[in-house]
Formats: sequence, C-alpha cells, structure tokens
Amino acid sequence: MRVATVAIIVFILSACSGTKHLPPGESLYVGTRGISLQKTPPDGWTIKQSFLKKAGAYWAIWDLPNGDIAGFPSFRFIPFRLILYNWFYTEKPKGFSHWMMNNFGEPPVLLSAINPDLKTEKIVNIFENYGHFGTTGTNTVTYNRNRKKASVRYHVKIPKPYNYRTVEHITDSLHAPLTELTKRYHYSSVLQPGNEFNLDSIRAEKTKLWNTLQNSGFFFLQKDHILVQADTTVGNKQIDIRVRLDQDLPDAYFTKQSIGKTAIAIDTVHQDGKAPYYDWYNGRLRRHILDSLITVKSGQSYSLSKVRRTMRNINELGLFANPQYAFTVGSTDSTVLNANLSMHTLEETSVTFNAKGAYRATGYLGPALGLNLTQLNLFGGGENLSTDLDGYYYYPVGVSKEKISPSSGFSLRSTLSAPLLRPPFRFIKSTYATPRKHFTLGAEFNKREDYFTMNSITLGYSMSWRSGPKVTHRLSPIEVTFSDISNTTSLYDSLVAENPSLANSLVDQFVLGSYYSFKYDNLSLRNKRLGTYFEGKLEFAGNSLYLVSLLDNKDRDGVFGLDFSQFVELSYEFRTHFKLSNRSVLAFRHVAGFGYAYGNSSQLPYIRQFFIGGSNSLRPISARTAGPGRYIELQQGEVNQVGDIKLEFNLEYRFNFNARLSGALFTDAGNIWLLRPDPYRPNGEIRWGKLAQDSYLTAGVGLRLDVTFLVIRADYGAILYAPFFIDGKRWLWQNQLSLWGPVFGFGLPF
Repeated sequence: MRVATVAIIVFILSACSGTKHLPPGESLYVGTRGISLQKTPPDGWTIKQSFLKKAGAYWAIWDLPNGDIAGFPSFRFIPFRLILYNWFYTEKPKGFSHWMMNNFGEPPVLLSAINPDLKTEKIVNIFENYGHFGTTGTNTVTYNRNRKKASVRYHVKIPKPYNYRTVEHITDSLHAPLTELTKRYHYSSVLQPGNEFNLDSIRAEKTKLWNTLQNSGFFFLQKDHILVQADTTVGNKQIDIRVRLDQDLPDAYFTKQSIGKTAIAIDTVHQDGKAPYYDWYNGRLRRHILDSLITVKSGQSYSLSKVRRTMRNINELGLFANPQYAFTVGSTDSTVLNANLSMHTLEETSVTFNAKGAYRATGYLGPALGLNLTQLNLFGGGENLSTDLDGYYYYPVGVSKEKISPSSGFSLRSTLSAPLLRPPFRFIKSTYATPRKHFTLGAEFNKREDYFTMNSITLGYSMSWRSGPKVTHRLSPIEVTFSDISNTTSLYDSLVAENPSLANSLVDQFVLGSYYSFKYDNLSLRNKRLGTYFEGKLEFAGNSLYLVSLLDNKDRDGVFGLDFSQFVELSYEFRTHFKLSNRSVLAFRHVAGFGYAYGNSSQLPYIRQFFIGGSNSLRPISARTAGPGRYIELQQGEVNQVGDIKLEFNLEYRFNFNARLSGALFTDAGNIWLLRPDPYRPNGEIRWGKLAQDSYLTAGVGLRLDVTFLVIRADYGAILYAPFFIDGKRWLWQNQLSLWGPVFGFGLPF
C-alpha cells in the first residue's frame, strides 16, 4: 500500500511538469549557481569592505526560482505552487480554476525575466561604484537536454580600486564667510585622501556639505549647486577630487541669511505676540509651551536643522497637524528672512467604540468590547489624556487548555501625557524628540472562574525621551501597584492548603518601585534586508519601604501593618527579521527574564512572576501549563506554574501565498524555572548546566489571513521534547502521546 501511494505521488508530480505552460522559446529558471569573483592581478592586494561589496553583488542576483528553499536562489525543492498553477491553469477570466491558479499557484519564473545579461551589468556597476573601474563580467547559462530548464552562474573579474589622491574644497575668495566655513568643514569631510572611491560617499559628501551650509545661514544654496569633480587622469589608479559650488549663481546665494520677523497662524488665526495664550477658534495653549518648542528665533542665522526641529516638536505635541514654514525676503534688507509658521489643529475630543478579537500577554484569546476617550490639551498646557475601558471574556488556547480557567472582567487604563520642558536630569535631552512626562492610572477586575477574582490598581509617573532616531528610554521614579484576590473557590482553597506559599504571592500584594526601560526599534524591513528590535526593563521594588519598616519596630515585615514586596527584576526581548525575498522572511525572537525576591519577601508577587506558553509563545502549549523546570502539574495549571527565571527562543519562516494569505513554519524552545527549591513544586529549580535538557521544544506550521484591519492566525504545533518525562520518554516519538493540536491567535506572534 505504501509503495503504491508513493508511486501515485511520483506519477502526479512528474505529470505536472513545471515546464508545461511555458511560452514558446522560453526556459524555466531553476536557480543561480553563484558568482565567481576573480581579482586581477590575483596577488598583492585585498578587497577592502569585501563582505559589503560581495553582499551587494549577491543581492543583485538574488532571483528566486519556483520552489526555492527558505528564500535561497541556489536551493530548490518540489515547486508545489508551480504544480498547482499548471494543474489549474486556465485562460478563463473567472471560475474555480482561475481562483485557485491566482491565489495558490505561482506562474513559472522565466529565464528571460531574470535577464542574466542585465544582472551581469548590475554586478559590474556595483564594483565600479566602489572604485573598481574596469570590472568585467560574464555569465554562463546551463540548459537541460530539451532546453526547457536553465540555471545561471556569473563570473566577475575585479581590478584594483581607485583611491583619492587629493581632496579640495574650493570657494571664491570674494566670498569670505563661505571660504572660512569650507576650511573648517574640510577636516570633517566624508571624502579623505587615501580612501577608495565610493559613489555613495560622493552622495553623502554632497548631503553633509549642504546641511552644513544650510545650518550656517546659506538659505538659497541647494544640494544641486554643489559640484564634485573627479580627475582620473593623474595615473596610478588615483583620483583628484574638487568640491566646489556652481559659480553661475547670483551673489545673494553666497550671502548668509538671518531671521527677521516671525509670525504664527493657527487655523488661519494670526497670533498676538504679547498675549499669555495662543488662541484659536475652539481652544487655547499657554504661550510658553509653544514658544519653548519653536527654535527659529528672530535675530538668529537661518538654520535648516532648527526649522526641522521646530516642526518635529510641534508634531510631537499632538495638538497640531501639518506645521509649515514660509520664508520671505525682507523688504528693506535682502539678507533678512521673515519666518511665517502655520499649522492646523487636530480634533480635541474623540470617543471610539470597538469590538475585536484580542490576544493577551497572559496567554488568553477571545472577544473584547472597548471604549476609548481622547482629550487633547486638557488643561491648556499640551496635556493629552487617553482613557481605555475594555470588557472581555477570554478562553485559553493550546494543548492542556482544559486545565486553565476562562478569564473575564474589565480593565481601565488612563494616561495623561505632556511635554517635559525642564527635565530633572541632564541626560534627558531633546536632541531627537521632546521629552514627555506621563501620569498613569490603571485598574482591573479579573475573574478566574475556577480559582478567584483578582482586583488590582496601579498608579505611576514616568518620563520618556529619545537618544537616537531608533532609541527610546523610559524612567519611572515611582509606580505603585496593589492587588488582592477575593471570592476564592474550593479548588483554590485546596491548592493553598497543599501549598501555603501560594497565597503569599497572591494575597494583599503591595508593590512600590521604580523601573527603567530601553528600546531600540529598527525592525522595519522597508528598503533593507535585516531589521532588529531590542527592549529591556530593570525594576526595583520595596527598598524605600524597607528602610521605613526598619523604623517601625512593631512590624518588621511591613510598613505600619501593610505588607509589601521587595525584589529586583530584569527582562528583555530581542527580535530580528531577515528578508529572504519579496515574499519570505525569517523571523527570530529571544525573550529572557530574571527576578529575585529578598529582604521583606521570600518570593516574587504573582503579577511579577514569569510564565510560558500561549499562542505567541511555545506553540501549542497553553499558557501557564509548562514548568517550572521539570515540574508537572497533572490536575491544575495556571496558578502555580510560574517562575523566577524565563528563557525562550522562537524561529519562524514566513512566506506569502498572495496579498492576503501567508504561511509559516516555526519552532519554539524554552522554559521557566525557580531560583530556589520548592517542596511543593519538585524539580522546579534551575539547573544551570542543563538548561537545554530542561527546556521544551515545539514545532509546527501555520496559516495567516490578512483581512485588512486584523490578521487571523491558525497554527498547528507539536511538543517535540518535554523535560518532565523520564529519560528515554522525553521525545515525541518516545512517549507516543498526542502532544499536538491547533492554536489560534490574532496578529503575528512577534
């Protein structure tokens, strides 16, 4: 029977030839066989920035054949989508076959579309742009017997690069301020003698010099007015570079401009320069708030960076849209520019309702109803209030979901945010964004049907700022959280009777602490192949209260009778996305956390402990049903399957079928552990030398449907390795248990 099945599959695949519907005279492209790079002369020199140059050449020929493996042009498997295309091929404009062909099939990749000769020219241009003038390239096309399939290999000969012998910045001696400026600029120029020729460096030089000129008052000079002249006739593969300005420009272009009169219009309402408020038709803003954000001032030299910074500051205030500067030459002095700033106000009050399917970080999935209230400029000082009220009913997902209680309730989160004009610390700067201060209030009523009702409230103050285009910091000097449980069930009471320490992490939890978080976000793959993301958080709690408790000799375990938590916790998340092709991405994530309770506390509060599992974690393991360590809970999960340490790794290969439907292959690994042995959770403590042996390993496949406003995700995974089994039974094929199942979610897992 198996032999017959295999024979039928082979017959079907061979019958659905990938060349069945090729146009006449065309060949199916089956992959690139690489690039042969040869130095001329071969000895006596090395290719500088070799990796960067070769990577550019490889990306130029990164043409994927049908059935590519993991987005690599040199590896090919059975082209299933091409087979579907041929199987359902039709020239009819509609019908089932047309739908299948266009949504699940993939047309053949033709050799003519690859155009090897054009790709050879691109490779040559890449190396010549790096100064390897005289680079030559050829390609070899290898056909099968009937010339229906073809692969390509490229051959490139690379000569020594040209270097800059001299670099001069030339200005007319009649323009003294400009001459002095270029002399100072010369030492920080992108182009320096001895460097290899690089076309990108030439472009960068023009941009940097233009910004320097604009920020020094030369308003009329544009980037196109900067000329870079290269003399390649000096011999010995050397180039003389001369950077100069177009000499046919009017004299006014070579004169510094200063700012004269300034004016502001909000919603076409021209503002009075003396009133304490800026007023418009339905609102007002304190004058000093907006004035502190405007860096273009009368009497200063014109500066493009100050113009950009002003518009950025106004946009970040969140009250106005489309701020624009219009500069006009003064009527009596051509060296003076009058600056007219205009902007439009945003709607100050908005209320929105939403019904959605949502996934929570706690591992639950289900419907939610929400209301959002936004009020801009609440007190006339740029304070923006955002309040969210949500009601939800969430179900557990994944294997062992029957061990987890459904979760229902409502939550309130309100944030009041305003510009932080006078930061209390010098390291909080406004170079890349206006620092902001945030006051937060959060409350949640959460019912776990099988266990208890948890009530929590959080109050906090924090400051955020940016130290780079992609870097965000947040510092909270104080955050207060109080949580408690009520309406406990008999099941919970029995758990507490067996494990009294469980109640210590749930009942009357009072957390007074501080935290600092750092975020680097460069994950977008727009115009690049590799994106990265990192976010880390360090939290301390209870130290100030502990000092106070030392003064209260009657209650050394609390403050005036109120117990509190004392701990330190470090957590971080790292992600990277690698764009393999226009239709495939390799995504990786690593999550880690470490918490340590000390002083007044013997364990972390429940709301700060780590858990693992869920549709965004180890799929298909349900949230809070794995760990800690090798501990296994056969009857109840969720409440006691938490830990002090967490390590998790996720890898996904994502590929698109069409604009709305995509697929994924994934594998996840990780676990949580206890720092100290717990007699009620045996084998839950961490074994530092056996982290891999004590971690779970899962793998699976998934489909994702993009319905514009939401991505619906369906994954099917299996637990390949479970550490709680005895030796010889930990792998799926050893324990022979049905440790697999579907997992549903919304959005991408990471």
